[in-house]
Amino acid sequence: MDNKKELERRKQEDIALNRALLWFGAAMVLEFLLLLVYKYYVNFETEAGAIKLAMALTTVLKVTCALGFLGGAAMAVLCWKRMKAAGELPFVTMLVSVCLLAVGGGSGLIVLYYAAAVQLLYIMVPAGAVLALVYYLYQKDFFLSGVGVGVGLLGLWLVRRGAAHPILVKVCVVAGAVFLLTLMLLAFKLKKDHGTLELKGKRYSILPAQSNFMLVALSCQISLLAMLAGLLLGSTVAFYLLFVLVAWLFVLLVYYTVKMM
Repeated sequence: MDNKKELERRKQEDIALNRALLWFGAAMVLEFLLLLVYKYYVNFETEAGAIKLAMALTTVLKVTCALGFLGGAAMAVLCWKRMKAAGELPFVTMLVSVCLLAVGGGSGLIVLYYAAAVQLLYIMVPAGAVLALVYYLYQKDFFLSGVGVGVGLLGLWLVRRGAAHPILVKVCVVAGAVFLLTLMLLAFKLKKDHGTLELKGKRYSILPAQSNFMLVALSCQISLLAMLAGLLLGSTVAFYLLFVLVAWLFVLLVYYTVKMM
């Protein structure tokens, strides 16, 4: 019996690792595409052929934006239907949906904000892959804490680098604040209901009952305060608060790594 449990545990660990590696592979492909976009669309040469290629890429990016959103939405609907039928999330369908939506959203951002969008996506793509690694290899409450800190870091980065687009920065920070407040309330709700959540009369297990829900809420609070302080006090303060959130993320990493031992 113990051997069967050990084999099952190893099988689940292998599945989790393979899925994390697939997310990393998808992130590497997206990062490579960003490098091509930066070379031929943002940092192109002044030769006639390079200029024509850059102009053609504008159309390509607009078409990619539309197709990415349409394809991603269609795959998301298919993912939902398969999940309801099978009772579990279909990984490949979800991966394709997320990648298509990422391509569509990234293409739209590049058309609108040019080099600034590419610089932002350079950070967001590998950050998303790291979060996937955390989700599959660490405790799920660490993943939620990491998402909260990641939103705070993104907000501070926008405050630091988005002076040319003040309205966009404010909209993004407000959206991030709403997200963090929602995640914080979710953590309190999960703590009260021992990691479960009731939807339409059915109760779903979201996190193990022994998860550290208060640490998730605290991470959201720290990120929210840092992001709002950066917005109100300016880009210099936002720059130093980036290091505060990175330090907090490192503390979380050490804590959950020790907890796994």
